[in-house]
Amino acid sequence: MSETWHQHRKNQNHEDLIDAGRELFLTHGFPGISVKDVCEQAGVSRVTYYKHFESIEDLVFAVQMRALEHMSDFVQAEDATHGSRGGGATRLRRMLEAWSTYAAVNKAYMRFILLFDLHYDAYPPDQKLLDRYDAFIRSKKEHHFLNDALEAGMRDGSLRSDLNVYETGEFVFTAMMGLLQKLSLTGGVALAGSAQAEAGAGGGEVEAVAPARVPASSAVFADAQRSGISRRFIEMIIGSLRVTD
Repeated sequence: MSETWHQHRKNQNHEDLIDAGRELFLTHGFPGISVKDVCEQAGVSRVTYYKHFESIEDLVFAVQMRALEHMSDFVQAEDATHGSRGGGATRLRRMLEAWSTYAAVNKAYMRFILLFDLHYDAYPPDQKLLDRYDAFIRSKKEHHFLNDALEAGMRDGSLRSDLNVYETGEFVFTAMMGLLQKLSLTGGVALAGSAQAEAGAGGGEVEAVAPARVPASSAVFADAQRSGISRRFIEMIIGSLRVTD
């Protein structure tokens, strides 16, 4: 019983540290955040921190991997609600639209991912941490969240049959991330119904630090120009993957 309680406490401390790091990193950026800052935010000691993470960079990478997983889980969940209805090309379009909604509602997450990529491209971490992250990315590429829709489209004829699924999935991911990250840096905001309710009478831009969990169909886009750019870009991607006469 005692061991079970201690394991539960250990797991809770781990999650509390990730939550604290996420809130600080997304609000202030991570280059200026220290272990002390995270410990104060999480309400734990430095001794507890170093039982879970070897450095502040170790926590930054944990938040990055959690962010990427949450993003892909959101897109896959939207696809799962519709099943295989409409064929592969329709599924792919629906997933990209859900991804666009996720990015609009979770702009801080998109900016964090962008800052992470830029920072660690210029200042590589220690090799142990880099190897662990590379293994995580390789695993995600091998089981890419767009692959099922791409394969379905190749089977049902709604997408070209000569596509390389893995290369195409990586290409679409890179293209969409580039656009959505750029849009996350611009003015305006897409509010989900729940987030909009939190705005109250004060108005202005509202965005929860914790990732929003909202269905794509409930999003209310306040910036028509930005959402139009996203929709046109998605149509361009789908068009490039379709069978040409």
